[in-house]
Amino acid sequence: MDKLRWPFLVAAIIVTIIIVTIELGTLTPIFKELLNVEGAPPGIAIAAMALLDVQLIFATVLYGLGVVLPHPAIGRLQGIASLILSIVLILASIVTIFATLTLLLLMIALIASFFGAIVYLAIWGDFARGEAAAILWLLLVLKVATGVLLILAHQRFLQNKGLVLLVVTSLIANVVISFLHALVPIILVSITDAVAAIVCAILALIWAIGLLVGAVIAIIRILKPEKREIGKSSVAPVPA
Repeated sequence: MDKLRWPFLVAAIIVTIIIVTIELGTLTPIFKELLNVEGAPPGIAIAAMALLDVQLIFATVLYGLGVVLPHPAIGRLQGIASLILSIVLILASIVTIFATLTLLLLMIALIASFFGAIVYLAIWGDFARGEAAAILWLLLVLKVATGVLLILAHQRFLQNKGLVLLVVTSLIANVVISFLHALVPIILVSITDAVAAIVCAILALIWAIGLLVGAVIAIIRILKPEKREIGKSSVAPVPA
């Protein structure tokens, strides 16, 4: 029962990669045909969700390695990789938050004036809500499938609270975007889409900070034994 079922784990990793691929708009021909889309998903919220789901790929890979590799080996790998990834994601999330907030304030300012409203309607008045809904539905199915595959890969998945919470957070982000897209008339969807993008970036930032803290702790634990060994070797032997 404790044996890792590799086909399910590999399938889960592949599905998470497909999720991020869809969110970034680098769709394979199969998914382009299935969703009837040509380029990137409409708006910016779906793409912002990739900041969160990249961490899901990373956590899924580490989950598999943690089952088969010795703890010292996975500790070193996790510490260094987590440090690099967390710094990149923190910077990317902060940039996304401020850039999207600037765009959101611009759209609100345009709507507040007569001629500005005309400019807003010309640029952002039409939103492909049906196309976005189809993409979000597919992403939701794939994320649920990821959770099921991880459970099938190993029953210890449910004991990994961090990974479970990350999957749940990704599902919540998906639902939030769908809700905000459907909340307002279509001419205002671009505004709620920007709000959803900020929410996704904030969630990604929180998880990235947690990843950074975990990386620092892991690196400190790796360095501690080395410091002790150096300290012991530096003590001169006491003559009998």
